[in-house]
Amino acid sequence: MTADPPLAWPEGLRGEMTLPFALWRTLDLIDGMRDAAEVARLAGISIAEVQQQLREAQQWVDRAQNRQRPVTEEVLRVITLCLTQVVGPVAEVMVDDVLDDLGGSVTASALLSGVAAELTPEQVARFAQHLRTQGLT
Repeated sequence: MTADPPLAWPEGLRGEMTLPFALWRTLDLIDGMRDAAEVARLAGISIAEVQQQLREAQQWVDRAQNRQRPVTEEVLRVITLCLTQVVGPVAEVMVDDVLDDLGGSVTASALLSGVAAELTPEQVARFAQHLRTQGLT
């Protein structure tokens, strides 16, 4: 019988990334030596929960990496669509103004921050909800 392979952090995860505490509590036990059963035992959770937390951590990493990529036409379209659902047709002008202010190569994170700065807290919450449904945040 062969031993299970040791667990590794999700690709792209760095120690300074912001993740929910529950995920870090488990990820801190992953050292490249322990398998899923040992991590689960130490964390006081099931192997299935360890695997689920690894999937969740990968999703956080993927979203963080997406926010740092340059804005593509598709991302721009989705951001504008989501903003339109919150502020109406003025969304296109708002996005264009933020892009003009940022100039050059713009990341999704910078664009989203610039747009959010123009919104009320209630609008930011609605905008973020629409972005989440589109997989951008």
